[in-house]
Amino acid sequence: MEQILKNELVKNSEAILKKAVDLSPSYQTAMKNALVVFEHLGIPSKKNEDWKYTNIAKNLSPRFYEQKESIVHDVPKAVLDKRGMIIFNNGVFNKFLSVLPKGIELDALVIEDNFFDTFDSLNFGVAFSPLALKIKKNTFIDFPITIVHLVDDVGVNKIISPRLTITAEENTKVSFLEIFSSTANDKLQYSTNAVTKFKLLANAHIEHVKMQSEASNAVHIGLTQAQVFRDSSFKSMTLDYGLLTARHNINVDLLEAGAEASVHGLFVLKQSEHTDIFSTITHFAPHTTSDQLFKGILAGSSHGIFTGKIIVKKDAQKSASSQLNKNLILSKIAHIDTRPQLLVHADDVKCSHGATVGQLSKEEEFYLESRGIPKERAKRMLCHGFAVDVILKIENPIIRKLAEKILVENFKQTSLSD
Repeated sequence: MEQILKNELVKNSEAILKKAVDLSPSYQTAMKNALVVFEHLGIPSKKNEDWKYTNIAKNLSPRFYEQKESIVHDVPKAVLDKRGMIIFNNGVFNKFLSVLPKGIELDALVIEDNFFDTFDSLNFGVAFSPLALKIKKNTFIDFPITIVHLVDDVGVNKIISPRLTITAEENTKVSFLEIFSSTANDKLQYSTNAVTKFKLLANAHIEHVKMQSEASNAVHIGLTQAQVFRDSSFKSMTLDYGLLTARHNINVDLLEAGAEASVHGLFVLKQSEHTDIFSTITHFAPHTTSDQLFKGILAGSSHGIFTGKIIVKKDAQKSASSQLNKNLILSKIAHIDTRPQLLVHADDVKCSHGATVGQLSKEEEFYLESRGIPKERAKRMLCHGFAVDVILKIENPIIRKLAEKILVENFKQTSLSD
């Protein structure tokens, strides 16, 4: 299946290259080279150790979205502040609706030849509307910037391929909320292969909250990548509320002393939904710090996977890292696979990791029910208590308030019965 799908994607990519005429000849050549890389790597199967729990080819579309001009919709309701919004329609940057605040401007596209994985190379090869932004030196923005990826019925049965790179220059601070959604979440079927990359120069502070709320029958493959330099901090949050199949790759490199990363996340799954989190944080330099907390709540016959890799290179002495994965199973047939990993090559570090899998406490349920709280509501309260400490790690108060509101609404729509 993987070989047939790969061949179809390579064949159909030829039409995409014809849409990239607005890009420089050297960039178009790089796109062709990226597709050669994809053709060599192919679609991963479950024989691949990093994909052993996820059959990504099963529901992946063999065609790409090709419409060059983005469809102009109204400003999405998800936008938190109209002073800063970056809109993609079916993976195409919507320059008509988007608003860049003072201090953020368009940047030159970077030609890439080193890719995180096969889907990163595929995205580069077919993303005919890539967007590069620069946060100018000494920029401080006190309101959140919303990145909205909206898919409509024109994108049905196609692969949507947004690509966004953001460079934060020295002494900057910005919070981003990136939302993936559709115009009809209960009806549309499509695939998203999204890449969002950050480069944080000295003393840059970026918060990035990714919220996956796509159509229930969609497939989502997403890469969030960050290069963090001296005295900079990258705060990442991934919130997944379930869909057919999701794979979130998070890759953070701490490259110079004083670099910090906080990589957290939460997935709430119901029915037969499938979410795979694969997070890698690499300490390349001494005196670097990372912290990671991921939680999963699984109901129905859902399947969750967490793989967390903390890599400490030989020269990264005096570094500190902690990693914790906690999961709550609400039914007898829900399933979680968790793989926290430490690969430490330095001898003067502080590192810890752990994982837990459990169920709701019957004693706590009984206590709440004995106080007149209905059983279903008691379970929601306990689930909320389990999840909320992840949400509270969101630094921006406006984004945090929205995330908690959506979490509560999600619990109301989820049956927590055994």
